[in-house]
Amino acid sequence: MAKKSGGPNKSQAIRDYYGANPDAKPMEVAAELGKKGIVVSPAFVSTVKSTTMGKSAKKSARKSAKKSTASAKKSTGAKRGRPAGSTTKASSNEVSLDSLLQVKKIVEEMGSVQDAKNALTALEKLMG
Repeated sequence: MAKKSGGPNKSQAIRDYYGANPDAKPMEVAAELGKKGIVVSPAFVSTVKSTTMGKSAKKSARKSAKKSTASAKKSTGAKRGRPAGSTTKASSNEVSLDSLLQVKKIVEEMGSVQDAKNALTALEKLMG
């Protein structure tokens, strides 16, 4: 399939916007670029952001997530009346509180549950 020409490079516009506004949410980026005539979905914004994130930033994000998950496991066990280090996952249909909290953070970053679902569907196809 031939590449379209003449239009703006949407991925570069997203990268440029994040360069100036690193804490922006995907929905905000999509809305601001839309004002400039560059139509992108928040899910596409999230995809571009995640694929262009540097390796060191990915590593530090993973380390931070691991640290917060480990500390959350230790602290939430006692607060919820469970033994420290115990998990709430009893069967394959149940999800732990820690997992739900992680998913909540991802949904907030993506902008909405639907955007997160769309990104997961795209990821599943890529990994498929």
